[in-house]
Amino acid sequence: MKFGIISLGNHAINRVMPAIKSSGNEISAIYSRNMGKAKNESVKYNSKPYDNLDRFFRDSEFDAVYISSPNFMHFEHAVRSLEQGKHVLLEKQMTLKNEDAVKLVEIASRRRLNLALGFHMRFNPAIEDIKKMISGSEIGEIAHVHGTWAHLSRGTRTNPDSKWWSEEDKAGGGSVMGTGVHVIDTINYVLGKEPDMVYGIKRPKGKVIEDTETVIMQYGDIVGEALSSRSISGASNSLVVHGSISTLVAENVFGTTVSCKLKKNGETLKEYSEGNLYEKEISAFVDLVHGRKSAIATGKDGEIVVKVVNAANESDAQNCTVVLKK
Repeated sequence: MKFGIISLGNHAINRVMPAIKSSGNEISAIYSRNMGKAKNESVKYNSKPYDNLDRFFRDSEFDAVYISSPNFMHFEHAVRSLEQGKHVLLEKQMTLKNEDAVKLVEIASRRRLNLALGFHMRFNPAIEDIKKMISGSEIGEIAHVHGTWAHLSRGTRTNPDSKWWSEEDKAGGGSVMGTGVHVIDTINYVLGKEPDMVYGIKRPKGKVIEDTETVIMQYGDIVGEALSSRSISGASNSLVVHGSISTLVAENVFGTTVSCKLKKNGETLKEYSEGNLYEKEISAFVDLVHGRKSAIATGKDGEIVVKVVNAANESDAQNCTVVLKK
C-alpha cells in the first residue's frame, strides 16, 4: 500500500515511518510545514516532499494517509484526507472535541473509507494473550482492571515543533494525552466493552495539562482504572486483571517495545521480547483497508477514548461522576 505522511514528529520519523517501509509498504509523499525536514525524510523513502497540502494531495498518488500532526490539527487533517478519498491512520488523541470525533466517524462511513487509530498496545503479544484468556473465561468473573503507564519527566519543551504540548488549547491534556489514552483503549480492548460512567482525578486538580491523572471507568459491574503520570519514578507500567478464578499481570507491558512477562496468580506464564508493535499496527491497518480481519482501533474506538478523556476532565472539574451517552 502507498502512504502519504502528514507531519513529521519524532514518533512518525523514528517509529511509524520505518515500520511502513519494513512491513512492505511504500511512502510516496511527505507533507511538513518544514520543507527542509520533508526533503530530508523524502530521501530515505524515495518519496516526494511537500510544504503545501493542496499539492500534496494533487500531485502524488497514495492510498492512505498517516497523520501525526499536533492534537489540535488532527480533525482538520483527517477531514481533508477523507474528503480526498484517502483511508486514514490517525495518531492519538483522535480529536480534542467529542463532536469532532463523531464527525470523523460519520465522514469515513459516508465515504466508505477506513479510519483507524494508532493505539499500538493492541499488538503487544501479552495484551493479545490476556484478551484471549478473558474471552476463554480462564480468569473467571472479572472485578477490576488496572493499567499504569508512568515515568519521571523533568524536561521542558523548548523545541518549536513540540512546544504545543505545553499549550492547553492545542494539547488538550498532559500525561493522559501522552500515555493515559493508550491505557484507556487497552482496557476497553481486553474487556471488549466501552465504559458506562467515568470519574477523573487530576494532579494538579483542575489543570488542563496535568502531570498525573487517574481515570476510573465503570463497565457494568467491572471497574477499570487507568493511571498516567509524568512525575512517577520506577513505575512497573503493568496491566493487572483481577478475576474470581485468577489474577493476570502483564509486567512492564506499556511502552513502545516488547519487553514484558505475563503472570497468573504470581507465577510466570510467558516472557515476551520479540516483535515490532508498529509493523503490526501498519499491517493491521492494511488488513482493515483490504477487508480482512483486523485488531486495529477503529474510528469508533477512538471516539470512545475521546469521550472518556473529556468526561474525566469534566469529572475532575465538577467533582462528580459523568455518565457516558451511548
